[in-house]
Amino acid sequence: MKQASFYHNIIALIIVVFSAFTFAESSTTYILQAKAKILERTLIPLGYGLTKFLNKEYYLARFSIDESASYASVDDLVYIDAARRMEFKFVLDKVSGRTFWRKLSQGMKINNDREALKDNIVFVKRLKTFFKRTIKKGDTIRFDYHHDFGIRVYHNKHLLGEINDLGKVGDSREFYRFITNVWFGNRPPSNRFKDGLLGRNGDDYAIKMQLRFESE
Repeated sequence: MKQASFYHNIIALIIVVFSAFTFAESSTTYILQAKAKILERTLIPLGYGLTKFLNKEYYLARFSIDESASYASVDDLVYIDAARRMEFKFVLDKVSGRTFWRKLSQGMKINNDREALKDNIVFVKRLKTFFKRTIKKGDTIRFDYHHDFGIRVYHNKHLLGEINDLGKVGDSREFYRFITNVWFGNRPPSNRFKDGLLGRNGDDYAIKMQLRFESE
């Protein structure tokens, strides 16, 4: 079994070395951010991606997981019962909540089968009510999962809402899988986007995307 922290440690080392050479002649110093947490679980980023909308850069994406999670392959991390975080960092000047929801719901529809949509329709309808505000450049939409509370959705630091288990334990976990299929299903925004989030686009890409995510 692999440890999720292995990839993060390698990237962190590369970034430190990269930063020392890249920024030696400037006043800019790249500093690694403190590790994020969901309740008591410490998260590490698995990977980054960039997607477009109407031929313009739309958002940067980061997918983070519990650093203690064990897995056989990176694909398993989308489905295991571990704390996870999806982050959308917007680079488009402005997008309405309605437009964001429309794109998100389209992604859920084309990356999940009809039976899954039927099983999750109550959650989908609730999630739709969260996105009423305009999203501006630099804003972050965040989807957190933890088995203690289910799913929490944030716009920057503002909690938009929470989705808990209904009917049986594990419903919210299944719905989180339903959402993450927007990024990791058979029809993601692009194959390069999906590979980036799974850490498969190489070190240079990972460094570039992380620097952009943390600075824009």
